[in-house]
Amino acid sequence: MQLKVLLVKDDPGRSELLKQSLLQFGYDVVAETQVASELLKRADQSCPDLLVIDSDSPGERLFSRLHELSLHKPLPVVLFTRENNREVISKAVRAGVSAYIVDGLDQHRLGAILDVAVERFKETERLRLELKDTRTNLAERKAVDRAKGILMKQRGFDEPQAYHALRKMAMDKNLKIGQVAENVIAVSELLS
Repeated sequence: MQLKVLLVKDDPGRSELLKQSLLQFGYDVVAETQVASELLKRADQSCPDLLVIDSDSPGERLFSRLHELSLHKPLPVVLFTRENNREVISKAVRAGVSAYIVDGLDQHRLGAILDVAVERFKETERLRLELKDTRTNLAERKAVDRAKGILMKQRGFDEPQAYHALRKMAMDKNLKIGQVAENVIAVSELLS
């Protein structure tokens, strides 16, 4: 599958070499823009699979745009730069950069660099979604336990009866048990 690339550049000469290398490795450069200027707009328009940035000295403006992009449309990001400062590297990673390459625009390694960045991004996204699901499940479990406690106190149910009542109501209303638990808690708080 040919990946679509949005190329962000601040040195047209060197970036042209990078673009030709991307094309040679079978990537489809669907859009180009200057560093940070229209990053979000171009990403929305071109729907890239990968963001490749060529910037001698990435700064706050770029990192801010990358952070916005990661909230809006997360993508693997490869940053080619000459900046070898730990603070800048740390900011880049926090902004969502998957691969930070210093003085490494070696055409022979480009394919491997991009492949690793894409795979690292996929793994990070998988872990992020897994964490989100775990947090959601934990919140749902807490709500169910709290709702069971309310039913046990107000209706005199034991724990299995309270859980069965929540489950039955969820099935009858075609809702998740967590939603029913939240409703029970909300009604209880309203009436107390």
